[in-house]
Amino acid sequence: MKSIKYTGKLSDGQWDKVAYILSRTTRLDLTQHEYRAFVEAVLWVILNRKAWADIPPHFGKPKSIYTRFYRWNENALWHILARRSIHDQELHQMLAQINDRCDFLNRRREFRSQDRIDSRQENSATLANHQNGVIAQQESTPDPSH
Repeated sequence: MKSIKYTGKLSDGQWDKVAYILSRTTRLDLTQHEYRAFVEAVLWVILNRKAWADIPPHFGKPKSIYTRFYRWNENALWHILARRSIHDQELHQMLAQINDRCDFLNRRREFRSQDRIDSRQENSATLANHQNGVIAQQESTPDPSH
């Protein structure tokens, strides 16, 4: 996918499409300016390949933006936006890049979760083997009182 340099401003027409899609799929009050600034902040981070901490101050607090980005990812809102914006190629391409980042984060989260499960299972198996070894050793050691 071609990289797009993002300056931090959706056209009014693009925002209207995003707001329309969100209004049909969520209960968000999209008349609030903060949602447009939030979407623009996410686009700025993803399309410019920047860290969340580098978000320009006029977008808002980086931690708040990342937290909302994460929640929208968990609720598949980015996927919905990309899937339903196919009639505007530029907007669709921008939202598809957000989806790519979301997919990466989701795979990483699944990998880490599986890694923790595997680690717990290994720890349980090691503990069980150790306990079995101690029991086996105790059973094979003659009782000195007999």
